[in-house]
Parts: sequence; structure tokens; C-alpha cells
Amino acid sequence: MKKKIILVCLVVFALALPLSTFADIGIGGIAGYGQPTGLSLKINNFPVVSLGWHLGTSGYVEGTIDYWFINDKLDRNILWYLGGGVKASVGSAFGLGLRVPIGIQWYFMPRFELFGELAPGFAILPSSGFDLSGGIGLRFHLQ
Repeated sequence: MKKKIILVCLVVFALALPLSTFADIGIGGIAGYGQPTGLSLKINNFPVVSLGWHLGTSGYVEGTIDYWFINDKLDRNILWYLGGGVKASVGSAFGLGLRVPIGIQWYFMPRFELFGELAPGFAILPSSGFDLSGGIGLRFHLQ
């Protein structure tokens, strides 16, 4: 199971690499609260994708896809963003929800981005209710 999850993640990111000739692509990792540790892929402002996994006894895979409506500079190399998106998880039950990510990005070196975000959301499946997730991560930009 663990090998299959990792293989699927690597294939998704490998398929995105040829897009780097058309867009600013950032690839990295994310860890946080309310979401599993995993990989992060940013292609311009859409899509911004994460795919994470929890490999404990009740393991699951969770994915998010966001569109950033706002991605503006606060300073020379610091930006903030606000967007909307969906999240889905597969494990003992199927989960589906909506999210509103808001975050900050710091380009501390020309192709390296450190980011943090909070994402209030609303779970639709398996039961409905408000939730909150957040995370920090690092991305390397291909161009």
C-alpha cells in the first residue's frame, strides 16, 4: 500500500514536468495540521495541488486542488494569496469538502519558496461541518 501511494504521487508530479516550458512550476513538500504530510505542486495560480498520505494504522490519502484569486506582493520577495478549492480523501471512508486557502509565500532564494497557509473549510462527506487545516512547505521552482 505504501509503495503504491508513493508511486502514484511520483507519477502525477512526473507528468507535470513537461508543463514547465509553459508555466512557472513549483514542486515541493508540505506538512501541517489537519492535513497529511505530502507533496505540493504549483502551476502559476491554478492548479495548486497537494497530495498527502498518512501511513499509520488508519492510513489514508488526501488531495487538494486550489485556484488562487489573489496572489499579490507584500514586499519585494514576499507574497500573499487567497483562493478557493476542493479536497478529497480516501481511507476507511471517502471524504469530500470545500476549502478557502489563505497564505504567505517567501522567496528566500531566486527559485526557492517557503510558504505557510491556513484553510478554513466545510466538509461535505462523510459528514458535514466546518473544519480547519494548515501547513508549511517548501517548493523549488523549475524556471
